[in-house]
Amino acid sequence: MLVATALLTVGLLGIATGFQYAASGVATGGGETAAVFLAEQRIEQLRAQAMTDFSAAALDAGTTTEYCLSGTISGGSSNCDAMPVAGPSYGRTTTITDFGGGTGCPATPLWCKQVQVRVRYRPVTGAGDLSQPRAVDVFTVLGPRT
Repeated sequence: MLVATALLTVGLLGIATGFQYAASGVATGGGETAAVFLAEQRIEQLRAQAMTDFSAAALDAGTTTEYCLSGTISGGSSNCDAMPVAGPSYGRTTTITDFGGGTGCPATPLWCKQVQVRVRYRPVTGAGDLSQPRAVDVFTVLGPRT
């Protein structure tokens, strides 16, 4: 009876540890999914702007940073601000670089634009604390419609 109890205890401890790792993996995967969604959302916003007006100020070369509260990312929209937000959040940095002539893009003034969107976040672990910082990078090249 004692041996059976010991084996059962060891087995249950192994299962409990497995659940903790699984919960942590699910939380990390959810954070990465939200980060990829935010990066792709920004790329699509800029792509739509490029199709409408390639010379718009939103497509000027430079870097912008936004902060998105993690609980508001759902249903195809997010609430992102230029100011840091309290609580678990995502930092979204968009870098637009002009390039043209000789790279397969038309000559000036309508150059192509390389867009990099980096989303930084700290996933919540299964124990409920914040893990090491992570980042997702998405790159694309935008060109004018001809």
